[in-house]
Amino acid sequence: MTRPIDTYGVQEVFCEALARVERIGPNRRLVFVITVPNSDGTKEQVAVVKLALSANAAFHAAQAILNDGGEPLAALENAPTVWAN
Repeated sequence: MTRPIDTYGVQEVFCEALARVERIGPNRRLVFVITVPNSDGTKEQVAVVKLALSANAAFHAAQAILNDGGEPLAALENAPTVWAN
């Protein structure tokens, strides 16, 4: 039985780029960034999200993104889920 995920109150951040993928054993950590303007007109990249995924979850997420036919959640329906405490 799948329990719906309540995202109310969860901050949403638009990330401009994937800065790097780090290997943690068989797992992966994705570091996403946004840019912020400096006073001299240049932009600086700031990490805003570090997302650690199990190898299985990373595979399912990549598969869902690559096969996005307008319903990416369908590809993730059977992916294992860990609930934050």
